[in-house]
Amino acid sequence: MQIRQLRYFLKVAELGSITAAAKALRMTQPALSRQIRAFEDDCGWHLINRGAKSIQLTREGQIVEREGIHLIEEVERRLATMQREIDGGIIRIGYAPSLGGKLLKKAMSCFVQRHPSVKVDLLDSTSEEMKEKILNGKIDLMVGAYAPEKGIDWEVLLEKKLFLATPQQHPLANAPVATPELLDGQRILLLSRHDYPEYYRGVLSYFKQNQINAKVAGEFDGIESLRVALEAGIGIALVAEGANVGSEVTLLPLHPSPSPVRVAVAWHNDRSLDTITASFVEELTQAAQT
Repeated sequence: MQIRQLRYFLKVAELGSITAAAKALRMTQPALSRQIRAFEDDCGWHLINRGAKSIQLTREGQIVEREGIHLIEEVERRLATMQREIDGGIIRIGYAPSLGGKLLKKAMSCFVQRHPSVKVDLLDSTSEEMKEKILNGKIDLMVGAYAPEKGIDWEVLLEKKLFLATPQQHPLANAPVATPELLDGQRILLLSRHDYPEYYRGVLSYFKQNQINAKVAGEFDGIESLRVALEAGIGIALVAEGANVGSEVTLLPLHPSPSPVRVAVAWHNDRSLDTITASFVEELTQAAQT
């Protein structure tokens, strides 16, 4: 079986027409027909019933289409692995700055010394954007809040406590600790429920468990816009330790403490990690331990 001919067959199966597939592949129709027949002869299977204007896949053709798609994906992944290990290549990583920024800084510092020919591309993204990009293959790894989901494997790196972030001029800024009684009735700023669903649910669950009645004064698409709102005095917020909320914001411990945020690295579980990407995950693990 030739991979090139399998690609031709998959294009015909996708478009349902040899003519349309030949046009898409920039081939003549007779040349593509010969390649498809040679592919059938090589496999020993009758894959296509040819009509006047369209084709129909046989049972064997449907199986070859289904499995062939997975085979091509695996071949492309393996080729990318070879290129990455021989030429260096690129590791594409999505990350949440407030959770993974410092970890990535430490990991990259060690990684580039061991793999100087590998380029690391970082993409600042929301949780939902990262999961979508992992599943469709647009990034290789993501570093953010642990959130189990079908199709994604996770390795927890560390846990981060949540703190109360208040503007320096806020009445709570001088409190030694933030309690439910002090939070009751306050204006709360949250990261977007659509972009950061795990965070959003966690904060609301904490409020409900501790009978805190608070007014949501705004939702924000990232830590930077949340910081601006905090500095403007619009309200207060719960943020993970280490979050860059600026020098004009005070962080207070919470009592009782909310469940910590589990920071994790993740990848598509249909694609086993190649040597280079696995090496970067190991650097993240080492960075988390130190």
